[in-house]
Amino acid sequence: MSNYKKICIIDDDAIAVFGLKRGLQSMKSIPDPLIYENGLQAIEGFKKMIEEDAELPTFILLDINMPVMGGWDFISQMNEIWPKDKEKPTIYMMTSSISDQDVEQARTFNLEKNYLIKPVFAETLVRILLP
Repeated sequence: MSNYKKICIIDDDAIAVFGLKRGLQSMKSIPDPLIYENGLQAIEGFKKMIEEDAELPTFILLDINMPVMGGWDFISQMNEIWPKDKEKPTIYMMTSSISDQDVEQARTFNLEKNYLIKPVFAETLVRILLP
């Protein structure tokens, strides 16, 4: 059973999202994820959840490179709007890039251990979601 009650995928790659959803569906105890195509859509969705006092995501799979708002900008914006009395979600960065710059940026957000190279397979999801 996963410790994560609400999962969110933020990625503009439809094929990657499809694969992630299939991997999550293979785990019976995992809820259907929220899906956003970019960071700005996710920020707007989170703001609405905060206004409505709805349950916020506890786990986020976040693509680094997206149009409109990428992963790093999303994290900065999320940190600004996240309610102080709520625990921040666990975030896993995803990328198809092997750029050293992305790895260094992950360190600035303390996410170097939560850094996944695409494609992300079901086995990886099981390892990180089901302790």
